[in-house]
Amino acid sequence: MRKALALLLIGLVVMVSGCISSNSTKPTNTNELPTVKAATLLGGISTLDIMGAKGFDRKNGFKVEVLRLGKTPDIIAALEKGETDFAVIPAEMAAKLAQSGVKIKIIGVDMFQNQAIIGKEKMKPEELKGKKIGAVIASGTFKLFQAYMKVLYNLTPDDYTVVNVPPGSVEDSLKSVDAVVIWEPIVSQLMAKNYTVIATFSELWNEAKERGIVQGPPVMLVWVVREDFLKEHGDLVDAFIKAQIESAEFWKTHPAETKEILGKLYHLDEKTLDILYSRTEVNDERLSDELITGIKSEWKLTYLGGYLKENSENLDIFYRG
Repeated sequence: MRKALALLLIGLVVMVSGCISSNSTKPTNTNELPTVKAATLLGGISTLDIMGAKGFDRKNGFKVEVLRLGKTPDIIAALEKGETDFAVIPAEMAAKLAQSGVKIKIIGVDMFQNQAIIGKEKMKPEELKGKKIGAVIASGTFKLFQAYMKVLYNLTPDDYTVVNVPPGSVEDSLKSVDAVVIWEPIVSQLMAKNYTVIATFSELWNEAKERGIVQGPPVMLVWVVREDFLKEHGDLVDAFIKAQIESAEFWKTHPAETKEILGKLYHLDEKTLDILYSRTEVNDERLSDELITGIKSEWKLTYLGGYLKENSENLDIFYRG
């Protein structure tokens, strides 16, 4: 009897130990926040910078893990492979992804077009014919530039020479090219050093608008989420949208602190930060008919320019929450 009792006690101890062991990998803190991954371009500004610095993710019940990737195709690959949940990408890239069969939804607009054509001397955009242009060829900015040149000035890639330039070498490339096509914060860095703005993309958009080619605001960056993630974690997607909007609101209402955050992240001086803040417009509204009109017009522009191979007019990949 004693032997049987002893064996029973030993069995109970082993069973309890096994239960403790099997639960040891689970979070012991029941208040631990779920983590989501968000991909962005290394060296490209967005409201994600504010979200992380000011804790708008944690305020809304999640923790964001930021993936800063070297080029836009890396972000697209991360979405395709399921390595990131969210991404902030050029609007035309979202259409390109959807057309290629990647299941995504656009959940918001981050900022409007802040790209520019910068050169050593003043000229009109149409005078770029026959010139040498430095650009990050794989970027959405370059694809949009080519669309503007074709649609507005009938300039095709055969009309100018393109030199592929990494973002970190843009200024150096101006020693050997006539102009560069780039985004923030590099635009403001070059402006602070008194390089010439040949044209901003917002100006090009306005010209296209006057000609009746586009409508709505000049959307640059949109937030996308993987469709499978949205189906499984709709609450986290709604929380992310709210955190992004709050980050944009902070950007607009706290200029000094926003410039301080961007200055530390991108190693920018005060003059550059003043230029950047004055010329960059972020969006602090949920998706609206007006914003969607701007996105679809941008798709139309890049379709007419030859980047998008299919007309995306009827492409419906929008999530309004």
